Amino acid sequence: MSPRPHRHGTWGFAVLCALLLGAGRGAHADTLDNAPLRWNAFGTPGAVYQNSPGLVFRRDIGQRQGARPGEVDFGTDSVLGAQLTGSTDFGLSAEVQGVTRRDATGRWQPQLARAFLRYEPSPAWMLRAGRIGLDLYLLGDALDVGYAYLTMRPPPEVYGILANAEFDGADATYSRALGAALMRLRAFGGQIPFQIATAGGGIIDLSNNDMFGLSADYLDGNWDTRVAVVRLSELSATPFMRRAAELRATSVPQDAALAGSLLHTPQITYAAEAGTNYTGTHLRATAMLVRFDSHDPVGPNENTGYLRLGWRIRNVTPFVVFSVAENFGHARPSGLPPLPVFAQLIAGAAQAQTFFQTTQRDLSLGTRYDFAPHMDCKVQLDQVWLAHTALIFDTNVPPPQSRLHDGREHCDRFRILTPCACCLSCC
Repeated sequence: MSPRPHRHGTWGFAVLCALLLGAGRGAHADTLDNAPLRWNAFGTPGAVYQNSPGLVFRRDIGQRQGARPGEVDFGTDSVLGAQLTGSTDFGLSAEVQGVTRRDATGRWQPQLARAFLRYEPSPAWMLRAGRIGLDLYLLGDALDVGYAYLTMRPPPEVYGILANAEFDGADATYSRALGAALMRLRAFGGQIPFQIATAGGGIIDLSNNDMFGLSADYLDGNWDTRVAVVRLSELSATPFMRRAAELRATSVPQDAALAGSLLHTPQITYAAEAGTNYTGTHLRATAMLVRFDSHDPVGPNENTGYLRLGWRIRNVTPFVVFSVAENFGHARPSGLPPLPVFAQLIAGAAQAQTFFQTTQRDLSLGTRYDFAPHMDCKVQLDQVWLAHTALIFDTNVPPPQSRLHDGREHCDRFRILTPCACCLSCC
């Protein structure tokens, strides 16, 4: 079970609301002219409630705490950020963005979300270096800006596996007009800061990695379409060295082989996505498919996707979203007999292989109300059917060793979570 929220969480939520309202009135005051130095602020105070026993709802795997049953949680969706941009007359600019949100330690503390130099030698080319957004979300490069998307949060079934939406490295983007449309090609690479918060209060650091990706966008009128592929190589097996040593010490050949797999480097995972978005006068529609494929026992093996529909009526936009994550990976069982003396080791071997395994589905209904320029409020109700999940802390599942024989989960083993959330967003 996740630790209880800090007592100052409610006060922090009140402070966030006050800062957000102040920022919303003045955030764009310096962005309407050509000043060489511009700033912007954004934020989302959000509240989540759910009453499913034994479940703790999280936005992503990087959050240590979440919405506990029977409690209103103000930290799952809340974030406050500020951005400073400086530009010159010869195509060089810089951007720094900081955010405050609940992290893998369960605390609220400032984090550097963006810090890069941008150089545009021509209208067709853009080069950046520093801390940059992954830009895998179809409607923008930042998952922290709640105003940028229609719903309370991007679907966790698809994006919850991203503990961070930025990387340290460089990218190059080439844009070209194709008639009335625009084509954009991007190559990017570097290292992703990546920490996973576990149910026991621990942190798994997988930041020693190399990442490279390619994406292509096609923008034509009301349509935005994207395809992308990313290769992520985890270069260190440090988080699993102790577990591997324990497995090898058993002298069981099957465990020795499993230990070798846990220590194998690099651990390579591929991610591929394809999606399209339509924004019309009334209709808002998005469809996205993402596949994670890893040949190592620790990496994710999932097919995910979502379909979102919204209909804007003046300043109000009701919406419905269906999202799914389907695990197709298999955890390799230990060769140890199921005796109490080996229970902890068997469970540890299973946990090391199931950090990313998720099978769950989510139906979301909600409404967004744009009540002022660059400000909105949202209300959303989710019905989540979950089997094994890395996104939601679940104390109702059987011990890991009892389900290792079956890497796939079935609908008759699903449990139901119904979180209700509301938020105020400003950009």
